[in-house]
Amino acid sequence: MRKSPNRFKYNLRIFRRAFLPWALSSPRHLWMAWNLFRKVRKKYKFNTQLQGNLDYPIPHSFVLSLTSDCNLTCDHCYARVYNEIKVLPKQALEGILEQASSLGCFFFVLTGGEPMLYPDLLDILDNHSDSLFILITNGTKVSEDVAKKLSRSPNIIPVISLEGGLEDTDKRRGVGVYNRIMNAFDILQKNRILYGFSITVTSENFEQLQREEVFGEKYPYGARLGCFIEYIPTGRSPDPGLSLSPAQRRSFRQWFLSLREKANTYLIHFPGDEELMDNCREAGKGFIHINPEGYIESCALIPHSKYNVAEMPLEVCLKKLYIDNRQCAHLYETLENHPCMNNRQ
Repeated sequence: MRKSPNRFKYNLRIFRRAFLPWALSSPRHLWMAWNLFRKVRKKYKFNTQLQGNLDYPIPHSFVLSLTSDCNLTCDHCYARVYNEIKVLPKQALEGILEQASSLGCFFFVLTGGEPMLYPDLLDILDNHSDSLFILITNGTKVSEDVAKKLSRSPNIIPVISLEGGLEDTDKRRGVGVYNRIMNAFDILQKNRILYGFSITVTSENFEQLQREEVFGEKYPYGARLGCFIEYIPTGRSPDPGLSLSPAQRRSFRQWFLSLREKANTYLIHFPGDEELMDNCREAGKGFIHINPEGYIESCALIPHSKYNVAEMPLEVCLKKLYIDNRQCAHLYETLENHPCMNNRQ
């Protein structure tokens, strides 16, 4: 996908205002940032060259659901569709990272369940210093020891999930979780870690989030990256009533765009930021999902498991998935009452 001028300008401005200050905050940070940039740029150039010789796309982004296990029981978590705990075998994870690297892929979003429950995860990721990892976590496993490991690995960016304020977070994630998350932010900030936050936007909290004076005082949490993800009915007890109505979505989107222009944090809104990130119609092309059982899918929220990376090479899985998607090109657009589709015109 060709980058739009708006996307380029926003990314450049936010790099200067959000990430560059962190890199320049110490000689050590500057060296780590430059070293990571150099490695990622090399893989990006290789990926671009390789892509020109193939008749199918190589996704630049991988979403890896490492485990369905979690120490919380959030009703809206899509990982709760499993009746028993599923964990991606370590050998399969290593194979995915190595094969993806050989294709020039460098961007991975790690989720669960709770990925911090995955055995030796930070040690595994530390062996792949030429890749960038966004670690989506509930924050309850962030400790001083974890922060010390993260301080040595600038390619791992923890993004902590919450619902906004104390009342909304504890209501959906459990009593006391909000204070544990605030403690995690304090630890990350004290150790000067590059980190982010992720807020699930629902019909219950979208008005509270739009109180800009409250957001400006509390919600950035010192983070350099922020994600607002609209609730999508999934899990064992999906609640369509929590989805935003068209009017609520328009109101929130307008507020978000205004906030993004003034913030010193890299802010993303899903679904909605088609110009900044490849949109959901790029599922299976711009990005793919691999579930805890090793099956490759176009989207974690619309699972369609057929090919397993433990049974065939990653490259073969990508090609077969792309062919299937071309044969079912209108599958996702025909879904009714789905927030991702409702957001499209």
